[in-house]
Amino acid sequence: MKKAFSFYGIILGSVLLSMVLSFTSGKILAQTENSEVSGGKAVIENSASTNTCPYTISVLPGGAATYTVCNKTGKGEVSSGLSKRFFEDIKTAQPLENVPFTPCVKSASFGTTTKVKYKEQTSPDISCPSFDSRVTDLYEDTIKIQQQLGFSTKRISTST
Repeated sequence: MKKAFSFYGIILGSVLLSMVLSFTSGKILAQTENSEVSGGKAVIENSASTNTCPYTISVLPGGAATYTVCNKTGKGEVSSGLSKRFFEDIKTAQPLENVPFTPCVKSASFGTTTKVKYKEQTSPDISCPSFDSRVTDLYEDTIKIQQQLGFSTKRISTST
């Protein structure tokens, strides 16, 4: 009886160990594949205007984000759907330097530029209207990310 118990204990232990190892290795493999697609953080840079502060947003593939606006820092979370779409749009637009730039007239008071940085690549200004879906998709993503993080870019007047 004791030998049978030891035998079944060894089998049960082996099965449990193999299940744990296969689950863990599958999870590690999924994370590795995901990081190969995403390759790390993406950065959104928006320049200042007379009435707004510049801001920078760093977004990780999982949706975690940090930002700096008006010399203040914060952190938040971008929805997984938006984060996934943003990184897919970056992948589609690569190399970012070759995304078509369409110049547009901008107000001296209200005009800003928006660029996306990823790995060693930087897009041109994507805030001007474009007929290229790579530009419009990226720009729409940046607007939605800023909105989800919920920070204001308005300059606070210090004059009395």
